[in-house]
Amino acid sequence: MKKLTLIILISLSFLTLNLSAQKGMVSGPMLGYIEHREALIWLEVAPDVTTVSIKFQEQNKPQTLKNAIYEGVLGKKYNPIKIQLEELDMNTVYEYSIFLNDKKAELPFTTTFKTKKLWEWREAAPDFSFLLGSCFYINDPIYDRPGKPYGQDPRILETMANMPSDFMLWMGDNLYLREADYSSEAGIAYRYSYNFRQPQFQKLRATRANYATWDDHDYGPDNSDNTFELKNYTLDIFKKYWGNKSFGEPDNGGVYHKFHWSDCDFFMMDDRFHRAADGLPELVDGKPNVNKPFYGKKQMDWLKNSLINSTASFKFIISGGQMLNPMSKDKECFLGYPAEWQELMSFITQNKIGGIIFITGDRHYSELIKYQQPGFYPLYEFTCSSVTAGVADISKTKEFTNPDRVAGSLLMQNNFGKISVGGDKENRQVTLETFDKAGLKKWNFTIKKSDLKVK
Repeated sequence: MKKLTLIILISLSFLTLNLSAQKGMVSGPMLGYIEHREALIWLEVAPDVTTVSIKFQEQNKPQTLKNAIYEGVLGKKYNPIKIQLEELDMNTVYEYSIFLNDKKAELPFTTTFKTKKLWEWREAAPDFSFLLGSCFYINDPIYDRPGKPYGQDPRILETMANMPSDFMLWMGDNLYLREADYSSEAGIAYRYSYNFRQPQFQKLRATRANYATWDDHDYGPDNSDNTFELKNYTLDIFKKYWGNKSFGEPDNGGVYHKFHWSDCDFFMMDDRFHRAADGLPELVDGKPNVNKPFYGKKQMDWLKNSLINSTASFKFIISGGQMLNPMSKDKECFLGYPAEWQELMSFITQNKIGGIIFITGDRHYSELIKYQQPGFYPLYEFTCSSVTAGVADISKTKEFTNPDRVAGSLLMQNNFGKISVGGDKENRQVTLETFDKAGLKKWNFTIKKSDLKVK
């Protein structure tokens, strides 16, 4: 009976996908970044679509109706496109509709968004929340490895979509490029389009802003570094499929960027494009190997300058792989690149930068690491993984009894996270939570702003 139910669900999913494609909408819409007076909407359309426009208005105010027309090239095999909605009013809910070939696309969910509020110098910072996750594997049997499917129940994405939040952080391994994918540009384009069109993703991406960075699997092969020969193509395709406001810097490739929400700053790091091989020695003549970069000099300079300029209550540093866990040092952790790791830690402590929280993915289990440096406040790292990819069982490894892990935070099942920021100026705090695929809370932990200050 369970098998029959699963078959029916899969059939309905493909039916939804096919019906959507017949109407010209391959995937989307997805909300990219949202600002005070501007928002970005992404979608992918079929090759036979010749015109795309978005009609939008303030909610329940038809007299404010505007029309944004896509003016780029269409008619290709894959047509991911972005449309900016401009000259919006602040702190306002907008509703919008997609028109393909001058016909309205009918969607199974409402499409609205709310612009940011101008609160600075006027009132207290708004409370907000966001979801986070990493490791999204969607099965595609013809190109997957044989045996038990690696992708787990995708309905967890529907659970996430039904949980209120202001935005979603995609922290890497947002899809998995396989051997038949990362060996060619055509394979990479296919895998990106295939993943984005899956029906379980649609509501989640359409109902809140989305910000993304990558890790090895949506960049290239497993454990890939700056030598991946198609990295410039995966960079290009990543830019086409995600709605970040920026990607890297003009003179330095990659997907790193920052954004602001309420009184918090988010630094989305790129741990692949400039990264040296894991196998290079950590030390040379007893000193950290300066020729083994993790982020690269320009990205490190960008992060340090951004941190020193930040006045945010909380400064979230987001990276695909772990950064503080000493027991994952040999598993692509930032600690395995001691020159840059020590450079960043020294910079944070010497400049007494408060409010830092690290958020990472990759490990296929979730946990909270507490790292204590002498004479400084504790640094926390919230690792959240895996959403739909296979789960790691570390119960028989030394990591299971990690003394740096906050008690009770280990979760070895498919899960996602939620972070809520709230409280008045003097009592601002962050609440971390993890949820299982049914939306049941499994763990929570609160960090106060006062906990992250240099005494």
